[in-house]
Amino acid sequence: METLNISRERFYWDKLRADVEKWCRECHACGARKGPKARTKGRLQRYNVGAPFERMALDILGPLPVTAKGNRYVLVLMDYFAIWPEAIPIPDQEASTVAEELVRAWISRYGVPMILHSDQGTNFNSALFTELCKLLGIGKSLPSNVSLRVGKRVLQG
Repeated sequence: METLNISRERFYWDKLRADVEKWCRECHACGARKGPKARTKGRLQRYNVGAPFERMALDILGPLPVTAKGNRYVLVLMDYFAIWPEAIPIPDQEASTVAEELVRAWISRYGVPMILHSDQGTNFNSALFTELCKLLGIGKSLPSNVSLRVGKRVLQG
C-alpha cells in the first residue's frame, strides 16, 4: 500500500497502519477511482412457463398525481410467457379495487392464470384477495426476501 509506505517514511505513531488503512477505506476519491465493490448475487430462480397467460405477475405503481378521473395508482400486470405488460389506472390500492380490476381487465379477456406472482403487500395478502385466488384456483407465489424482483420485473417489462 503506497499511502502506508509514504506515511511510514515521514511519521510514526502507535496504530499507524490501522489508521492509514481506515483512512484509505473511507476516502471518497479512492473509492470512486477503484469503482464499486463486487456484490454477491443471489440465486436466480427459473420459472418454467408453458403457455401464454399461465403465470402472471402484478404490482402497484404509485402514488402518482391524481388524474382527471380520480386515479392515483397504476395496477401493472404482466404475462411471464410473452412478457406482455398492461397498466390499469386505479383510484386506490385497496384489495377490493385490485381484485375487481384484475377480474375485469385481465381475467375476463385472457382467462384465469395458474399462478399469480406478487409482492407481500397487504392488498395482495388480504382475505379478499386470497379468497378470490382460492375460488378461481389460482396459486399464489411470493418472492423470497433475497430476491424481491416482482416490481422490477413487472415495471421493466
